[in-house]
Amino acid sequence: MPKGKVACIVLAAGLSLRFGTNKQLFKFKGKYLIQISLDAANSSIADYVLLVLGANSTEILSKVNAGRAELVLNKDYAKGQATSVKSGISNLPEDCEGAIIMVADQPYLSSAHLNRMIREFKKGTDGAIILSWRRETRNPVLVPRILFPILMRLKGDVGAKKVVREYDKVRRVEIRDEKVFFDIDTRNSALKIRKLE
Repeated sequence: MPKGKVACIVLAAGLSLRFGTNKQLFKFKGKYLIQISLDAANSSIADYVLLVLGANSTEILSKVNAGRAELVLNKDYAKGQATSVKSGISNLPEDCEGAIIMVADQPYLSSAHLNRMIREFKKGTDGAIILSWRRETRNPVLVPRILFPILMRLKGDVGAKKVVREYDKVRRVEIRDEKVFFDIDTRNSALKIRKLE
């Protein structure tokens, strides 16, 4: 495998406007959503883990175990997801050749899925890696260093997936279980996922 190092950037700075309350601290199977995502990232083979917080950061930090994750505070979180992506990218170590940009509301996303992405990336470090279900691009995405400058120009409520979709070197990691991509954005989706417990 190439020696290029990979980070997991966990985005958890949002206001949870569609959810109505602090979504990161919604409990699923007895654990906070953000803790589930952190545990997946921390137990993966990623070389680094960054946790980007903004809204409700003090409350979140008082209730979760960050483990090996480095904390990044995004003061501009109210301006949209792009600010969190940029906060994560700008705090990566210099030897980092790729970064998984992941959100903190996919409780069925595991370290095994992240590891598949990282191993695929290390077969050749110039391409982006995406998880997909029936050929449809889903979160998270693994972005190579060559795209970092483009990510730093993002604005508004836009994430890394948009950049990856427009890149011509993309490799897919197909996931057969759609449940992996179930994300919790609203109270209604929270009720649906509770039925899966």
